[in-house]
Amino acid sequence: MKKVIMILLLIFILSAGLLFAQHVVRLGDLPVSDYTINVFQIIGFQESTEGYKLVYLDNNYEIKYLYLPKKLRDKYRIYRPQNNTHNQNFIVVWQKDGKIKRVEWFLPQKINYKLPNYSVKPFSEEDKEKFAAIEKSGELLFTEQIGGTAPSIRAPGGGE
Repeated sequence: MKKVIMILLLIFILSAGLLFAQHVVRLGDLPVSDYTINVFQIIGFQESTEGYKLVYLDNNYEIKYLYLPKKLRDKYRIYRPQNNTHNQNFIVVWQKDGKIKRVEWFLPQKINYKLPNYSVKPFSEEDKEKFAAIEKSGELLFTEQIGGTAPSIRAPGGGE
């Protein structure tokens, strides 16, 4: 009887080891996603009745703009985490086939509107035209896709 119980116990232990063993997945084995995810640091924004104009640094550390109209509020989410962002201001942009599918904006807990890089004031006519173009297309667009130009930054003391 002891031998039968020991054999059954041994079979149970071996089968449990096979059933509950971890399955190792290597990076090359993972399915390829159709989405491209970029994280950009926000260095400032302007807020008004039309929406938000974000100023961010792209992957080449160049200043770019992203317009978030309030009429397309379902295309982006604004979060204000309490603990885990260390007062960083950044966006996560999900793209598929070169189009923005989703934007997640993580704001700091408190924003000092006295600083020059955060403002609540009316937009210029040029910005209002860009908001109108984005609302007309029904999709969030980067500034380059609207037809705008990136700002030129010169070094201090440059005479040109």
